[in-house]
Amino acid sequence: MRKYVLVLLIFGLVFAAAGVHAQEGSLGGVDPSGATITYWHQYNSGAQQETMNALIEKFNSENQWHITVNGIAQGNYGDIRNLMTAAIVSGELPNLVAGYQNDAASYFLDDAALDLNPYFNDPTWGYSQADRADLNTDIINIDVFDAYNGAMLAWPNQVSANVLAVNLDMLKSLGFDGPPQDFDTFKAIACAAAKTEGTQGYPIKLDSSNFESMVASRGGRIFHDGQYDFTSDAVVQTFTFYKDLYDSKCAYIPESAFGNTDDFALGVNPMALGSTAGVPFIISGIQNAGKSFNWTVTTTPWTDDNRTVQIYVPSIIVVPSTPEQNLASWLFLKFLSEPDSQQAWAAATNYFPIRRSVAENAANFMDASNPVTPFFEEANALLNDPNIKIYFSTQDLTYGSVRDLVSTAMADVTTNGKDVQSVAEQLQKDANALLTSQ
Repeated sequence: MRKYVLVLLIFGLVFAAAGVHAQEGSLGGVDPSGATITYWHQYNSGAQQETMNALIEKFNSENQWHITVNGIAQGNYGDIRNLMTAAIVSGELPNLVAGYQNDAASYFLDDAALDLNPYFNDPTWGYSQADRADLNTDIINIDVFDAYNGAMLAWPNQVSANVLAVNLDMLKSLGFDGPPQDFDTFKAIACAAAKTEGTQGYPIKLDSSNFESMVASRGGRIFHDGQYDFTSDAVVQTFTFYKDLYDSKCAYIPESAFGNTDDFALGVNPMALGSTAGVPFIISGIQNAGKSFNWTVTTTPWTDDNRTVQIYVPSIIVVPSTPEQNLASWLFLKFLSEPDSQQAWAAATNYFPIRRSVAENAANFMDASNPVTPFFEEANALLNDPNIKIYFSTQDLTYGSVRDLVSTAMADVTTNGKDVQSVAEQLQKDANALLTSQ
């Protein structure tokens, strides 16, 4: 529940407090010994739940402060968000909760997210210079909010990337020797596939994340300087590109939410854009269909030096409690970031490590017999390539609603045949109206 009473005064106090806390050099004499903390997470089954439970058990049995973490699976992110909304009202809050960046921002404005900067920087409880150098700051900084005086409102825990799956055998049969590196080649591949019997062109998923990956690969962003920007050259060019593909009958709109990658697994299309978390589903789809073809994952095509990979970073948010529980929560997060924990998590779940040393060593601990491993290693190399930029979506509270607006706009310029510039201008107006109302 948003607190609107004396909102300007409250915002001022929150920002001032965040600035003070971020400068504190020590947590004083806080002793976390014997603390018990509750962690609401989204790991409900399979390897993710098993591995998180094992990590919690390891921490509980080995940490020197005898801290106890009670991990509770609470459904998906929407379920957890609803539980938090109720808990903020009732006061029956967990100490740690899973969420995205917009969740962290929302909770922070309700005094339900802790700035982790004092813990990260503390000479006793924080990270050494060597450890800091080993952390992938491109990932860590996703949870640092410029809008709130640089407050670190969460800690990354589940890193995946938006990658382009490419059927190399199909490309070869169509006369192409590898994945497209520019948009003209991308279109040529899509059109060649669309004109070939038994295959279709590029599957346009009406999804903001896929749209933003294309925008970022043209050097743009949909949000900057505190405003949504849907009339920039990069955005308009992306809308125009989609429209041209569709109008040229070189692209189609899949019928289901994951129809783009489902069709890819069936050998129906040459390329599909989606999260690395979906790679196991592509593999199983290929196997279930009795197909066999050589494929890889890579970035979207790009302009100039704008080769980019978009990452998704669901995180863990610390909910303010007693000083002892706050520190205990931080120590558990720090444990999850240790190299051994990162290696165990990556090996079991195929999510990417936030430690550079672990990422560089992936070939030595990933299961070579696991069919997902080659694709994990390819995507992991993209994330750690200094010549490839990292993009992440806006942290703003309105982002969830704006995603829906982008999906509608994508449909408008393709299936609904509307003018790109008019759609872009209306989208920008509607998106920034949400900012104003928020």
